[in-house]
Amino acid sequence: MYIPVEYDKVPLVVIENFLPNDFLKELINDIVKLKHHFGIPHWASPNSLVNDNVNMITDANKPISPLCIGEDIWLPFTDDKIQCDVEIGKYILNLQKYLFHQGILEFMSNCKSEQLNLYSIFRQHYRYHIINYGNGGYYNWHKDTQLSGRTFENIYVDKKTTFTFALTICKNIDLISGGDQIFMYKNNIVKLPLKHNQLVIFPSTVWHSCTEITAPEDLEWENKRFNIQAWLCNV
Repeated sequence: MYIPVEYDKVPLVVIENFLPNDFLKELINDIVKLKHHFGIPHWASPNSLVNDNVNMITDANKPISPLCIGEDIWLPFTDDKIQCDVEIGKYILNLQKYLFHQGILEFMSNCKSEQLNLYSIFRQHYRYHIINYGNGGYYNWHKDTQLSGRTFENIYVDKKTTFTFALTICKNIDLISGGDQIFMYKNNIVKLPLKHNQLVIFPSTVWHSCTEITAPEDLEWENKRFNIQAWLCNV
C-alpha cells in the first residue's frame, strides 16, 4: 500500500504508486474512450468568470500561449454537453474513492503544515480537470484559483479553489523526457521528476508548473503525459 510523504518547505503531500495496477489500467481505458472530447485547454474551468490568457488559445498543439500547451477536458461536462455524462466510465467515477480515502484524510489532518490540515476541516466539492501533453507540451507558473461549473454532486459552484489533487499518468515513461512538476511557495522550490501513478496534493496557495516535454512526434495519444486533477472548493 502507498505511503504519503509530507514536504517541509512547500506544503505538499506526495504519494508514489498511488492506484492499484488493475484499477489504473481500467482508468486509462476510460480516459481513452473520452479522447474525442479533448481540446483547447481551459485552466480556469470552462464556465469561470476568471479571464486568463490560456483560454484564448485557438490551437491546442501550437506554442502560442505563455501558460499552457496541451489538450484537456473538464468533468462533469458543461451544461451544453450534459448528455455526454453517460460516457464517463465507472473507473473515472470511482476514482474519488481513492483520492478522498479515509487514510489520506487521516494523514492530512496530522500534517505539520496548517494549510494541509485545513483539508480535513471542511467538506469539499470537486470537479476533474484532465489534461495531456505530448512533444513540446508544458504549463507555466500558475495557481489553481477558481472552480466553476457543475460538480459531481450536481451542485453549481463558482468559488475559490482550496486544494488540488493531481495524479500523473504516463503509461510508457521511457518514451518521454521532461514533464517534471515544480512547486513554489514563498520562494522555496520543490521539483518532482516525472513518475507514473504519482499523486500530489497541495493547497491553492502553491504556485506550480511543468517542464517542457520531449517525445516522438508520432507518440500514440494514450502514451502522452496525463494529469488528472481534482479541483476542490469548500461547500
